[in-house]
Amino acid sequence: MQPNLPNDPHAVHAENPNRQFDQEASSGRQVSLLTGMLLGAVVGGLLTLLSSSSRQNTKQSLRGAKDSVSTLASSIKEDPSGKASQVINQVKSASSIIQEVASDVQNVYDKVNTELDTVKSDASSVKETVNEAKGDLNSISSKVVEAKDVALGKEEAPPEHQPNTTHQNDSNQDDSKPNDSQLNK
Repeated sequence: MQPNLPNDPHAVHAENPNRQFDQEASSGRQVSLLTGMLLGAVVGGLLTLLSSSSRQNTKQSLRGAKDSVSTLASSIKEDPSGKASQVINQVKSASSIIQEVASDVQNVYDKVNTELDTVKSDASSVKETVNEAKGDLNSISSKVVEAKDVALGKEEAPPEHQPNTTHQNDSNQDDSKPNDSQLNK
């Protein structure tokens, strides 16, 4: 057993295992997650701009955005009510399309659920059939083993499978003569 040291980080971790990523108050200023994400994005963006092709693409994209914003701003200045009604009409059109899409998605969802239920019921019936076939195969397997043992002389055949010529002749005669139940059919 090792002695506990006064400022042992492992001992602190053992006492508070869920606080492994927290900074202690004495370690100084804490960096928030949002600040870290923003700092990472800025650093990543600056590293990307080291490439001349990336700089050119960024410049072109910014120019295009600047032009479209200035065009939009000037058209709004010229006819603010016209632009407002145009935006309202576009939103209404988009809203109706979104409702159609939602209805289509609901229909597809319902159809998939119906098909899924059908597949589930089919799978359960297939499972039952497989289990029945498994039982039948087990029965057949035991009969094959029994036949092998009888053929090799390891055991005697059961009485119902004993060769008996008089028994077979009687059964053949019974089969050739129709009985009362067969005549009524």
